[in-house]
Amino acid sequence: MSQYDIIVIGGGPGGYVAAIRASQLGAKVCLIEKDKIGGTCLNRGCIPTKAIIASTNLYEKIKKAESFGVSCGTPAIDLNKVIERKNKIVEKITKGVEFLLKKNGVDVVYGEAKVLGPGKVEVKKSDFVPRGLSPRDSSKSLVVSRKIVLATGSSPISIPGIGFDGKKFVSSDDLLEATEIPPKLDIVGGGVIGLHFAQIYSALGSEITIYEALPEILPGVDEEIVAMVKRILKRRKVTVLTDTRFDQAKSCGKSLICVGRTPNTTGLEDLGLKMEKRSVWVNEKMETSIPGIYAVGDLVSPKMLAHIAYEQGVVAAENAMGKNKSFTYDFIPFGIYTHPEIGSVGLTENEARSKFGDKIKIGKFPFAALGIAQAMSEIEGFIKVISDEHNKILGVHILGPEATTLIGTATIAAKQGLKVDQLAESFQAHPSYPEGLQEAALNTLKRGLYSLN
Repeated sequence: MSQYDIIVIGGGPGGYVAAIRASQLGAKVCLIEKDKIGGTCLNRGCIPTKAIIASTNLYEKIKKAESFGVSCGTPAIDLNKVIERKNKIVEKITKGVEFLLKKNGVDVVYGEAKVLGPGKVEVKKSDFVPRGLSPRDSSKSLVVSRKIVLATGSSPISIPGIGFDGKKFVSSDDLLEATEIPPKLDIVGGGVIGLHFAQIYSALGSEITIYEALPEILPGVDEEIVAMVKRILKRRKVTVLTDTRFDQAKSCGKSLICVGRTPNTTGLEDLGLKMEKRSVWVNEKMETSIPGIYAVGDLVSPKMLAHIAYEQGVVAAENAMGKNKSFTYDFIPFGIYTHPEIGSVGLTENEARSKFGDKIKIGKFPFAALGIAQAMSEIEGFIKVISDEHNKILGVHILGPEATTLIGTATIAAKQGLKVDQLAESFQAHPSYPEGLQEAALNTLKRGLYSLN
């Protein structure tokens, strides 16, 4: 039996960050992981999808080289090499995280955890043992501690009656290893995962149909951006069917099922934790209903984003070590790597109108009116800034080049309670994409210099 100050269950974004932060604060920490360090984000989500998108985006840009005055013949893409590159990137980052854990003195135990009660965890030996570790490193059976942080993540949801077979009906995990391009790909689910794979496989030449049971794709994204995304998808010959349930009997190709994810609660059943639907309930301190047990990430969050898990991991670790830190869902940014990109933070226009009525102010600026966008031939999209009648920033929504970078500035402004006029007066370098954010802010105040107010 091994004794620790804190046990962290799950080595994804929330878990490994919690483990590192707790160790920095002086705790003796044990991190239990049944598979690979990095969780879904690093191994099967954020990083691998962006690595593949980087390849397909470059492929599409090379096909337009003639318009830049560059002749390079007919480009070709080798999906085997794309996947090989992706795997190397994932492996490199995984080793980096493993090094950070080791450097911070975190003991990593590979196995399946079952929480027997506060401070007591049973570990079943895992089939997965990383290279360089001896069997003894994964054979521990009982670990005890003063506090526990649950960071068990989530798993893809399947559709009733349709199981993942890895061939005809596949999950996003399956497609991240696929080296053949399907002539036809049905994507069941019009959320972020579905749109990312639509981006990838439409670039590769697959015939794409997106099935979404809800009235609209990309729930939670500003409605004006969604409308423009649908027009772009149509131009890319991607068919989008909303208010439509997928009929497996009519499927004549490969079908990606990405209708959401569900929290992983296996091994937590005996605790009797308070739940909110499928998620574990926590307060703003990331404390569960059981004293001494904290929970973070996809296990608790209504928004399953890696950066939320990071922050919650820090909050849980610090509170477990006696500090007093809170987490809030106010002004959580997100990025979607369609082409062009989407970046958003705060209330959408409809949400703002529902809360504040017609007193809200809206300023927009199109990328087509931006010099750098014209120079780079990236003119599609716009920047929208929403404020209340007192000029407090309520939301910023971007569809266009570098949107996932630009949203960082908007997030800082919104989280720090800046007014639109303060954002507007922070003038930007020329020529640059941030000029568009400044101009959208000016337009909110009806002071735009390069567009009609």
